[in-house]
Amino acid sequence: MILSRKFTLAEDDDYEHIAAAGGRLRALLEAFSEGSLPPEYGPEQLAEYALSLLEAQRDDGSFSSCMYPEKLDADVRTDALRFVTWAALAFLCRFQDETAEQPNRFSVSVPGLEAGIRAAMDSPEIGNFLFPESGEAEPVQQVEAVLILSSGGIPGRLQDHPSTAPEMKAGLDALKTDFRKRLETGNTTLPGAIEYSDLFRQALAALDVPGREVPEN
Repeated sequence: MILSRKFTLAEDDDYEHIAAAGGRLRALLEAFSEGSLPPEYGPEQLAEYALSLLEAQRDDGSFSSCMYPEKLDADVRTDALRFVTWAALAFLCRFQDETAEQPNRFSVSVPGLEAGIRAAMDSPEIGNFLFPESGEAEPVQQVEAVLILSSGGIPGRLQDHPSTAPEMKAGLDALKTDFRKRLETGNTTLPGAIEYSDLFRQALAALDVPGREVPEN
């Protein structure tokens, strides 16, 4: 498995390049959260990646896989900005958790980590879980957003500290209610006659996690 060692932006507004830049972050986040990182990708490499994310953080606390996401069409901007912001926040939170739980293993410090997480939590992109551009497929993206955030342990953080990101907490609570209702009523078949009950159940379980304390640096 070859994983990116540094977060890099697409050099143009080509959708394939933008999607690939976000995809590299998502691939690393998935391997990190599932404990499937290759042996050569150790704590130092994770710290270097965290630093590269913080260096790329935008002034409003968000993250993007391209330089000027505001110039993109709505659907592409969603992928390039909101999903990348969620994935970057999840990675940084996962990294913070791991360093707190295994201080002897993660001896490399990442200056600005806590401030970067706070800034991302305050980002205007972070609590918007509506995807009007997706039409009937909107719930699929909502499930995807929840699973990304849960890979960083974020629902658990917000259980204990809802004031950290009140808009995101309110949005996730609304999704929890919606997912539960869908499962109870059987409203889980989405466009293309595809059955999504397993994914709704997985997302609901991710939102039902108990609270946890945020580690202190």
